[in-house]
Amino acid sequence: MQRRKGFTALGIVLVAINMRLPITAIPPILPNLQQASGLSATVAGLLTSIPLLTFAIFSSVFTKASQRWGEFKVLLIAFIILSCGAALRILPQVTPLLLGTFLIGLGIDGGNVIIPAVIKDRLPNRPTLGVSLYTTAMVLMSSLATGIVGPLTAKFSLTTTMVVLFVLSLISVIGCLLLTDRHPADTVKATNTTAKLPKSIWTDQLAWLITLFFGIQALLYYSLVTWLPNIFQTVGYDANVAAMLVTILQLACLACALLTPIFASSKLGKQLMLWIIGIGFGLGTIGVYLPLHTLAFGVTLALLMGVASGFSFNLAIIFFTQKTSNPSETIEVSGMAQTFGYLFAAAGPFSFGLLKSWSGSWLSTLLSCLVLAIAILVIGFLIERHTNVFQ
Repeated sequence: MQRRKGFTALGIVLVAINMRLPITAIPPILPNLQQASGLSATVAGLLTSIPLLTFAIFSSVFTKASQRWGEFKVLLIAFIILSCGAALRILPQVTPLLLGTFLIGLGIDGGNVIIPAVIKDRLPNRPTLGVSLYTTAMVLMSSLATGIVGPLTAKFSLTTTMVVLFVLSLISVIGCLLLTDRHPADTVKATNTTAKLPKSIWTDQLAWLITLFFGIQALLYYSLVTWLPNIFQTVGYDANVAAMLVTILQLACLACALLTPIFASSKLGKQLMLWIIGIGFGLGTIGVYLPLHTLAFGVTLALLMGVASGFSFNLAIIFFTQKTSNPSETIEVSGMAQTFGYLFAAAGPFSFGLLKSWSGSWLSTLLSCLVLAIAILVIGFLIERHTNVFQ
């Protein structure tokens, strides 16, 4: 039993390696890709927006597929698709790059929807540990990729970098195989993964609250990562300092992944996380416009927003596992939340930029973040008032 848990933990970590890395590795080498393939600036932007749109459109497809063929089999297929996409991106041509990015988005989407159910199935008594392993590996590899791909491309070549990303994608396929390998004793337990739901998840109040929580945190994270460098520069920070502050924000997410099991194991701990999320997003964003632009103050704001982003994402995944009774319910909630959540996320950067254009200032955008911070705090406490979906 202990050995199987070890394989499960390793499998979750290996799969998580490629849950963000293939996306975050691209922006630092985008100029190289444009030069090698002839991508225009507009088309090059699709390399980061295609995956988000894929998450929104295909999450429900993976939900239905996993119910029909089983989540472990579909997860393996998803990461084989991801590896095929990574292989296509080795070719420095427009069509293979775009098609490869689409396939990578499909693969990651499969992981987004199914991994929470895998954690629920394989670690039913310790879901917070599974979530921590998953998000820690995901954020760590994402951060490392952002910092390494540029120097790697400069020292060797763009092709070498894309080959390395392909090889890393195969590691997650191995992780899927570790998770797919079932012990005979698990057969009875596995029947829960196709349990019939008492009613449609789309009619459940708690499921909609979890969907709103996931959607708001995704919108805030992707919008802030997109626009904060510009916002910091607008209020007086140097461009290099602004970039560093956004890096600090992302590294703070990693610390939250490690701390999540400590807080999420109790009701009081989760309530504390919710207050940190609300205060972090609220004060962190509106504080940018205060007339205090020292490095120490900027780092404090970045940490506030980073901790809020990290805890909100981890808590959203924990809601998927703690507020459901079996893996079948977990997949339904996960698929529903991520369908709408990534629609929010994809629209967020565009909407924030449009709001700035209309108002002529980032203040209206930051005030919107304050409103969203209050909303996610209230929604989180409403979620905690419920025990499970369908109850």
